[in-house]
Amino acid sequence: MNEIEEGFEAVVGEGDVGEGKLLGVEVTGRRVVLARLGGQVYAIGSVCTHKGGDLAKGRLEGEMVRCPLHNSGFNIKTGEAMRPPAKRAEPVYDVRVEQGRIWVSQNPRS
Repeated sequence: MNEIEEGFEAVVGEGDVGEGKLLGVEVTGRRVVLARLGGQVYAIGSVCTHKGGDLAKGRLEGEMVRCPLHNSGFNIKTGEAMRPPAKRAEPVYDVRVEQGRIWVSQNPRS
């Protein structure tokens, strides 16, 4: 079971997200995709706002996560919809790396 502390949930070990790779996790019942870019870990919602594709099964191209269903693209840092057919942004989650674990905020930024 994931540890919970100060509004964050420990989801995986620090080494579980490789540079330039995606990893799907669950945070308080929500599907979230993690990615590491330049050593920094980012997290956005993993359910495509276009047709519900699992972004964790997509691919990372620079800062853009591509949906495996219809190739919508989202910025991993901001959640912004960068490539149609998606028009709505993904929720963005704060991330901390502490004690060898990756912690993701239980709620997206407002």
